[in-house]
Amino acid sequence: MNAKDPVWRSLFRDVRFRRALSLATNRDEINEVVYFGVALPHNNALLPGSPLYSEEAALSYAAFDLKKANALLDDMGLKRGDDGIRILPDGRKAEIIAESAGESTEETDVLQLVHDTWRKAGIKLYTKPLQREVLRNRVFTGDTLLSIWFGLELSLIHI
Repeated sequence: MNAKDPVWRSLFRDVRFRRALSLATNRDEINEVVYFGVALPHNNALLPGSPLYSEEAALSYAAFDLKKANALLDDMGLKRGDDGIRILPDGRKAEIIAESAGESTEETDVLQLVHDTWRKAGIKLYTKPLQREVLRNRVFTGDTLLSIWFGLELSLIHI
């Protein structure tokens, strides 16, 4: 949401866009393919065993629903080009580079699955591994549109 690019920054700050990307992510498929069915197909939230767990936070817009995702993107006026990729308000294609620290093939595997479902919503996703320090600097300066990180690994936070 802090992208230097004003068009992308505006899109990422629109809750409909973020919800559409979330709805276009098939967490059940990621769970089965990458995590052998043992993960929870939730948002990056606390686990149910934590006293601070919120089912609403864990499940909000987390169900795979391409129809709703496409409806949200259509509602934003993001039309599809001839190749099916949506067109940004300034005429560029909706192509996002997801940058990672490149330290895990798990990230690459997850991003490939996300690529496949986002493509059906008209968003083209590319993956770019970087050195950790380069990634951090790019995120802090707003040069990165999207980054992937491992999230809450020990999410059984107690009060």
